[in-house]
Formats: sequence, structure tokens, C-alpha cells
Amino acid sequence: MFYEKILKSFRKNNFCPFCHEDKKFILAENKFAYITPARAPYVKDHLLVIPKKHALNLAKLKGKEKKAIFDLIMKGIKILEKKYPAVEMGYKEGDLLSARKTIPHLHFHLVPKRKRNKFSNVKRNFLDEKQLIKEVEKIKNF
Repeated sequence: MFYEKILKSFRKNNFCPFCHEDKKFILAENKFAYITPARAPYVKDHLLVIPKKHALNLAKLKGKEKKAIFDLIMKGIKILEKKYPAVEMGYKEGDLLSARKTIPHLHFHLVPKRKRNKFSNVKRNFLDEKQLIKEVEKIKNF
């Protein structure tokens, strides 16, 4: 597993690849973040939006940094929507192990989706008002 070997090397050397991105790989940027193609993509044309500040969680960023990230997420989505019918945005919140993050630097995945996705064949139930209220209360009590 080449990817696992690279990750081990990063951890061993306390190296963050997102803090040392080469300018030639940056598609777009602003003062606080940048967009780059994923180096270990899930699918073709997978993009990452990465804050320039080294942080693990959104709580570590200021409002203007979050807005700049959101602006680039929207820019990345618009780029991908030129070619794909949909884009999935993914982000894992939490500590490295619990959230199963591989790089200890906040980042957002923009994954192009084709016509069918993993939810296409899943039978879904619509919650009635009582069920929804119950769900809200349950989550409030976490």
C-alpha cells in the first residue's frame, strides 16, 4: 500500500503535506485557503479545499477564514458542475483517530458524482412529524 507508506512517512517526520503545497498544484486560492486536486483521489477529478492555517477542526478558525473556505468550496463545486451532474462535499469533524482522518489538517473533499450514487438503491423512509420531533429531541440530548 503506497498510500499507507506515504502516510507513515509524513507522521514519522511530523510533515504536513497541506502546509507545504507546491503553487503549481493550486487551482485557485484566496488569502485563507486553496483548491488542489486530491493526491489520493476517491474518483477522477476529486478536489480538496484546504485552509492555509494548520488546524484540525473548524472551531480553530475565525469567521473570515471559514467564509474564505466556503467561497472556495462553492468555486470548486462550480468547476466540477461544468462536467458532472452533481458534487458531494465531504468533511470529517473530530480528532484524528475518532474521525478516521488520515491527514491532521482540516480539509474538504469535493467529489464529482455521476448519475448513480451509493444512495440510488437504498430504500428510504420519510419521518412523520412525531418521528422527526423525537429525532430532534434525541439529538439535543447527545
